[in-house]
Amino acid sequence: MKAKRSLMSLFALFSLVTLLASAGTSWAHDGQDHNVSPAEPLPLETRQLISDVREATANFRDFDEVEEAGYGKFLDCFVNQDIGGMGQHYVNGDLVGDDVLDPMRPEALVYEPTEDGDMILVAYEYLVFADAWDYSAARGQAPVLFGQEFHLKTNIPNTPPVWALHIWLWTDNPHGMFSDFNPVVFCPTNQPVTDFTPAS
Repeated sequence: MKAKRSLMSLFALFSLVTLLASAGTSWAHDGQDHNVSPAEPLPLETRQLISDVREATANFRDFDEVEEAGYGKFLDCFVNQDIGGMGQHYVNGDLVGDDVLDPMRPEALVYEPTEDGDMILVAYEYLVFADAWDYSAARGQAPVLFGQEFHLKTNIPNTPPVWALHIWLWTDNPHGMFSDFNPVVFCPTNQPVTDFTPAS
């Protein structure tokens, strides 16, 4: 009986690992969220990189260290009423200002604010201004990280066009690990939001 339980536990663990490995991809432009579920799981090297990033940046889960690390609040909690929330961004201006994309140094940290004021780390966003990237060595090509192409965002308030990629490292996203918005992330009802819902 003990051997049977062990075998069942091993099977359950294998199923969970397989599920986590098959994270979806998505592309978004100007507030839309177009989701594509890949037929194949992420490559082994990509999964290893994601694991390395999660381990190396786990200290960002402690919100008290955010400002000390050079990140500051950007706008209000992002939301798209048709899709879901994105969260409250904290951006490092020095990192956004260059044309370097380092998986270990995300330009933005994304937190889910709670009604009682806590901040829960849910995702990272990698960013590079379009003019900086277009004049770099990769002119004419979208940036790529984790095997995913960035998408151009042109509708962020008070922000020039910017290439962007989210990765939901710290919470599940039913729309995929690289989707912009997350239907299980919410902005507090008692706080202002930055609304990216397209006009009907």
